Amino acid sequence: MRKTHDILAKTGTYKNQQGEQKNRYTKCGAAFTDDSGQISIKLESVPVSPDWNGWLNLWEPREQQQQAPRPAPRQAAPAIDDTDDIPF
Repeated sequence: MRKTHDILAKTGTYKNQQGEQKNRYTKCGAAFTDDSGQISIKLESVPVSPDWNGWLNLWEPREQQQQAPRPAPRQAAPAIDDTDDIPF
């Protein structure tokens, strides 16, 4: 099975910085489709907001924003050969 949709519920509205009214969504789970086309739903939460109208919406998942590359793990310092004489 592969994840094919996010399950979202409209739980209200808000105004953005430009004063435009936008819908507020809460992610409630995911839908998965197997090779035969069978869809399975995994709910992780259900809204309790009085603004929720009871409908859940399926949305294709957005590509996750590219994360900043992680720094390479620190490597151990090379072993010191303490059998050599120090030349001073």
